[in-house]
Amino acid sequence: MGKVVEFPRAPRTEKPLWRNELGEVLRGERRSQERILTEVAATAGVSPQYLSEIERGRKEPSSEVLGSVAGALGLELVEVVHRVAASLEARRELERREAERRERLEREVSFAFRADLPAGQPALGIDAALEIDAVLDLGGAIAAGDATIAAPPGGVYLLVA
Repeated sequence: MGKVVEFPRAPRTEKPLWRNELGEVLRGERRSQERILTEVAATAGVSPQYLSEIERGRKEPSSEVLGSVAGALGLELVEVVHRVAASLEARRELERREAERRERLEREVSFAFRADLPAGQPALGIDAALEIDAVLDLGGAIAAGDATIAAPPGGVYLLVA
């Protein structure tokens, strides 16, 4: 029998969709009120299947339907819009901070590799990095391929292959 190999998921690169955030807001409000889908759907005048599709981000409701669902949850349409906008803004801020953290880490790692090399030894960088198979923190040294270089313990190291 063949071996099953799990591929890592690619990071989410697409922009979040309005309908996905809207669905999360509506579902979160409904659950916080401890109400079931069929009850809210009946009050809003839509089918439970359609409300479920809205909550899962599969359907984008018209303003009339959205107003009815918001009203069934005891919300004004403007409240729902504000919550969705706040959720999108929070996600954007989180993504911005994560991008800054990754950039800072890349700069620190690049500097750490170059700063810890003995004088006269070429930097592990552009040319040598392509040959590295593994990088291990050996408690004060980094093993990279066949080379071992001094490094501060507890550092963060990047494998570039």
